[in-house]
Amino acid sequence: MAKDSKLKIAYHIKHEEGKEKAFFNRIGRAFVNRDGSMNLFLDYVPVGLGPNDAINIRDYEPKEKKEAESFNE
Repeated sequence: MAKDSKLKIAYHIKHEEGKEKAFFNRIGRAFVNRDGSMNLFLDYVPVGLGPNDAINIRDYEPKEKKEAESFNE
């Protein structure tokens, strides 16, 4: 994982009734400011958020790095 990365990715986490796993949909990005606050830029706005849905912000990881790690397992 990229430690102290200023670039973050925003996901909408959708929990559907009767399904074990949640669905993560990338909806935008965020940038960490010098004072620790964030600016959030949404490409999509989730409609009809359920009581168990959430917006999650994670460190950005390049796709190539994720693929390389999966081959090492």
